[in-house]
Amino acid sequence: MVKIGLFGGSFDPIHNGHILLAEKAIKQLKLNQIVFVPAYSPPHKSRKMTSAFHRKKMLRLAIAGRKKFTISDFELKLKKKVYTYQTLEYFRKKYPGAEFYLIIGSDSAKELVNWRRFEKLVRHNKIVVGRRESYNFYKKRYFTELSGKIKNISSTVVRSRIRNGFALKGLVPFNVEKYIKRNGLYPAL
Repeated sequence: MVKIGLFGGSFDPIHNGHILLAEKAIKQLKLNQIVFVPAYSPPHKSRKMTSAFHRKKMLRLAIAGRKKFTISDFELKLKKKVYTYQTLEYFRKKYPGAEFYLIIGSDSAKELVNWRRFEKLVRHNKIVVGRRESYNFYKKRYFTELSGKIKNISSTVVRSRIRNGFALKGLVPFNVEKYIKRNGLYPAL
């Protein structure tokens, strides 16, 4: 059976924590592939997002050369809020018979019970959590937790560091850092 990891998010910007979480999932769960699914407009976020064009470009740069990593623009093409259960329904139709692993970080794990159609999500999919360093959440029976911790990086911190003129060394892939600088993304407020 084909085992597919689905990793959704705003990826604004993608950072090394995202990449490490995906690599851990591939290795520990023996997944055939990870599909990154950038959101057009995440239902739980109200801030203005960087354009889908730039977020997808940064994602493409970050996963370059990783054969088991792909990107789906399913949510981006819809140009509206899409709930995770809808994305999973799409992938179930696209890959009938595949086993799906929904990959989320510690921050999302804390909020999962509030997601639309939560019961359906946990009943029909494996929910995989990567625990961020210094980030606590209560382990639930419906999670599969990856072993080891993920470096405590968030897109919020990355955007703040850029806006305040601080270095990004070790926080984002180098080619993503170059792209951000070249395109003037996340300027000072």
